[in-house]
Amino acid sequence: MSSVQVTVNQVIVGLLSSVVGQIKRATDEATEEQLYYRPSADANSMAWLVWHLSRWQDYMSASISGDRQVWFTEGWAQRFALPADLPNEATGWGDSSEQVAAFRVDRAVLIGYMEAANRAAVERVAKLTPEQLEQPVSWGTPQTPVDTRPAWRALTSICGIRFSTLDRSTTSEGSSPNQAGAVESGIRATPGDQT
Repeated sequence: MSSVQVTVNQVIVGLLSSVVGQIKRATDEATEEQLYYRPSADANSMAWLVWHLSRWQDYMSASISGDRQVWFTEGWAQRFALPADLPNEATGWGDSSEQVAAFRVDRAVLIGYMEAANRAAVERVAKLTPEQLEQPVSWGTPQTPVDTRPAWRALTSICGIRFSTLDRSTTSEGSSPNQAGAVESGIRATPGDQT
C-alpha cells in the first residue's frame, strides 16, 4: 500500500484536467449542426454548455484565488463578441432561451477559451493554500447569489456540474445518430444544479 498523501488541490486539479478530455471527445467529431443543436426551445446547445462551463470554471477559480479571469486578461471577451446585455459577467448564469439560441462562435475560439480557462483554473487551484480552500465563497454571482460554501466545495461542484452536464449532453435518450452529442431536452445547466 502506498503512503503517498494526495492533497485536495491535487484531487481538484485531476478532476478539472479530466473534464477537458471529456469535452474534447464530445466535440471533436461533432458537426457545426450538432454543436448548436437544441432539441427544444428550453435546451442548451453543446457549444453553449462548453462556453458556460468554461466561464464558470474561470470565474469561480479566479474569485477564489484573487487572480483576474482569463476571459478579460487574454482578450476572450472581445473574441467572443457577445451582446453587452448578458447578465452575471457573461457567465451564462441567467441567460434566457433567446440568448442561448443566439449564441454562435467560431469553434477554434470556443475550444481555445475552454483550454485557456482550464489551464488557468488548474494553475490557480494548484497554488491555493489550505486557508484559501476553506474560505467561504458565494456560490453564484454578485447579481444572483445562491449560497455560501467552502472554496474546495465550490471547486469540486464545478467538476460535478461539468461531468453531469457532459454525461447528459452526450448520452441523451432518444437522440438519433445525427444528433449524437446534442443536449437533452430541458437541461439548463447552471452552477446551482449540483451541490
